[in-house]
Amino acid sequence: MNGDNSQKRIEQIYVINLDRQPQRWKQTIQELSNILDSNDKPLSDLTTRISAIDASQFDKSMDIDVVNRTYTLGDQLFVEPRQTLPSQLDLDKQIEMTEQEIAVAQSHIKTWRKIANGNDKYALVLEDDVGIRLNFANYVDQIWQQICSYQDKSSLFDILYLSYKEVENGAEKHPITKDVFKLFRGLWFLSGYVISKKGAKKLLDFLPICGPVDLWINHKFNEITALTASESVIFQRMDQNSENSYSVLPALSEIGVLNNEAPSLFQAPSLVKPIFAIGTKNSGLTSLSMALSMLGYRCCSDLDDLPNEEKNKLISKGKPRIFDAYVNIGFVEKYLSKLSKLYPEAKLIIAIDSGSNIDISKYIDGWSERFLVLPSTEQRKWKLLCEFLGTVPPASPYPSLPEKGKRMISQHNRKRSKKNSSVQKLKSDSLPWIVSSKNGWNGIPLNTELKSSFATSKNSIRISSNFDQLDKSTWFLREDTFPGNLALFKPSNIYLNNDAPTEIYVRQENMKVRNYSSGALTTHTEFLFGRFEAILKPPKTTGLITGLFLHRNSPRQEVDIEFLGKYPQKLLLNVFYNPGDEGARFDYGYRGTPILVNLGFDVTNDFHSYAIEWEPDELRWFVDDQLIHRRVNWNPTPIPHLPMKFHVNHWPSKSRELAGKLSNKSLPSSTLLKSVELATSQMNC
Repeated sequence: MNGDNSQKRIEQIYVINLDRQPQRWKQTIQELSNILDSNDKPLSDLTTRISAIDASQFDKSMDIDVVNRTYTLGDQLFVEPRQTLPSQLDLDKQIEMTEQEIAVAQSHIKTWRKIANGNDKYALVLEDDVGIRLNFANYVDQIWQQICSYQDKSSLFDILYLSYKEVENGAEKHPITKDVFKLFRGLWFLSGYVISKKGAKKLLDFLPICGPVDLWINHKFNEITALTASESVIFQRMDQNSENSYSVLPALSEIGVLNNEAPSLFQAPSLVKPIFAIGTKNSGLTSLSMALSMLGYRCCSDLDDLPNEEKNKLISKGKPRIFDAYVNIGFVEKYLSKLSKLYPEAKLIIAIDSGSNIDISKYIDGWSERFLVLPSTEQRKWKLLCEFLGTVPPASPYPSLPEKGKRMISQHNRKRSKKNSSVQKLKSDSLPWIVSSKNGWNGIPLNTELKSSFATSKNSIRISSNFDQLDKSTWFLREDTFPGNLALFKPSNIYLNNDAPTEIYVRQENMKVRNYSSGALTTHTEFLFGRFEAILKPPKTTGLITGLFLHRNSPRQEVDIEFLGKYPQKLLLNVFYNPGDEGARFDYGYRGTPILVNLGFDVTNDFHSYAIEWEPDELRWFVDDQLIHRRVNWNPTPIPHLPMKFHVNHWPSKSRELAGKLSNKSLPSSTLLKSVELATSQMNC
């Protein structure tokens, strides 16, 4: 790959590699050592490692002037034009980059600076999760010769793509030789490319980067000489778990150009188990339990005791336990010495507050080198914790949650539903934060009395809507969609009628990205706990769903009531739970933890009131003020703990299994909504 001085080619190879991924560096070096240049020297001799910016640890203020952290939907659609788009389109819609995308951009900038300030005229840049095809060296030589025969040899190109993925309808490019094309737009990936010293300087002059780096550079193709080889000879390795999180996917789902119902699955690493954690007051134990959950541990926390069945399994080391991490559990603290002997593979974490004078010697008997002291003032908690556990931190900030303290649990099962209702459990997601409901497990109820309704509490903030007219300070009408919805939401499908119920329609209508239109109302405000009630009547139309629910993303959490056209006598109740603090990109699963409750009457015959009561440690569902179902912590998920918006919608489902087959002859169809009553103690505007 190196010619004579008059035709010098790749003089240096830079591999962008995370400090916590040394095995990837070794693997890349091994691959490069098997490829020889024209002087029969291995390419590994030309290779230098660039320490990548770590999304889980980087300082958010770093390089703030070189990465603009938002971009627009129009920026995305410029690179990948879509033939079918909704008629109402906001190209200026702002999209916020993920922390992974910011870190990747900063890593490439760091590499460009190295090249711009160096002596080499051309350098190959690789990300550390790529593989290299066997014909790489010969193919690059062939490409180089073709470029030299066409271009001015003193200035061949600014960037040459050797790894890429063309957009769905093909990249916009022009052939300049048999195997080389000049680029105008339409290439994804920036994991393997040759860049000139001059090209690196140009890209640095164009800063700041706006959006993901591979998107941004497409917008610069008209200002640089960007070429691509006809064959991608560097490929993304399939045996490496990608940590990338793509900010554009929710925006594309909302406008209906993505409609993939496949689940987003959490890839749980191999973890050391069990983990025990104790600590002093105000030492961050609640945050630690959430951090362990984000790593993939099923974590029980902040309790004075354990349920009897779990306690017996833990001490006897008999049948499989429900949990694999125990944080701030009073029972565990009493048996630390015994647990150290029962579980020689277990590890102990001791969280300490900066103002405490704790003597840790009394806790570590028998734990040898299997313990970690985690100070509340430690700034790099992910690094300390994950090095101790031998795992990789997620690309989300370490959580910071209010302390719960040790709560008293009840060892007695509480009735969860009224006598004349029957519950059918449906297939759930398979995630570390969901307990498989078997062997009589009923979660962890706390030893507290049933609280009075939010609706009658003097401290509640109340919002009432009868929809004689739309209160635009409270509600907005949606104009988007989501995967699995055969329709695009359309404001005109919601009819406000004076002194009559509001009608939310589903219609057969060409919406370009969908063949149906539907309606949805959403609050501007996010709520944290409360009572959420609506009086409505859904239609008896198979294939349609009426939803009354709370929802948020990053992390995804949701509490549902859904009326299924296929089952007019039943309600689907569902909870989605993902761990993390505000902004953590845990949005896994697509089934949630659904159940069907048989009400014993047809919901489509008349109006009824339906309500969700959401408290920090319990969820309750009501029909006409009668309790029909209750969930406590870990039955089968933790209770959602972050603010959510409230929604009412009506839409055609892609899933015949769930809602039945939709017949166009039954359309238009409408849900009738009389009123909504919201009562909460906390709102986030």
